[in-house]
Amino acid sequence: LSAMPLVADETDANGNSDSTNEPEATAASAAPQRRTWLPPGLQVSGYLNLAADAAHNFTDGLMLGAAFRTSWELGCSTTLAVLFHEVPHEVGDVAILMQAGFGKGRAIRAQLCTAVGALLGTLFALTTGRDEASTLLNFTAGGFVYVATVDVLPDLLKETGLRQTAYQLCAMSAGIGLMVAVLFFEMS
Repeated sequence: LSAMPLVADETDANGNSDSTNEPEATAASAAPQRRTWLPPGLQVSGYLNLAADAAHNFTDGLMLGAAFRTSWELGCSTTLAVLFHEVPHEVGDVAILMQAGFGKGRAIRAQLCTAVGALLGTLFALTTGRDEASTLLNFTAGGFVYVATVDVLPDLLKETGLRQTAYQLCAMSAGIGLMVAVLFFEMS
C-alpha cells in the first residue's frame, strides 16, 4: 500500500485534471486538494466490505470450532448450516466488490483471503476447553440474534402488504421447519 502514489480526488485515472487555466483564483481552487491512498477507480466500500467479511468469517469460525469441540454431530450440522449460509453470502460479496471497482479475479481472490478469518476463529475455538466452547456458541448465537433484530427485522416490518407478509411468514416457517428437522436428525 505504501508504494501506491497519492491520487488527488480532482484527477481522473490518467492523472488529467479538470481545472481550467483561468488566471483568477477562486475560493474552491485555493482550497487544498484532498488526497487518498486508494488506487484510482476503487471505492472505500469495497475495503470496508472485506474487513466486515473477515470479522464475520472469524465469528463463523468460532462457531464451527466450538461446535466441533462440543460434539461431532453438532459440528457437522453447524458446518452444513454455515455452508448453506456462506455460499450465497460470498457470491454477493464478490458482486459488491466488483461494483466497488474490483475486477472479477481480484474480487474472488480478495474474498478467498477473508476466509483466513474463519480458519483463525476455528483454531481459536478448538484450542479452548469444552466449557469455553459452550460460551463461544452462546456468544456467536447472540451475535446472529443481534443482526436479525437490528438489521433484518426493521426492513421486514417496512413491508405492509398482505402478499409480502404471507411470503415472509412462509419463509420464516420454512426456516423453523428446517431447524426442527436438524434437531430430529441430531437426536436420532
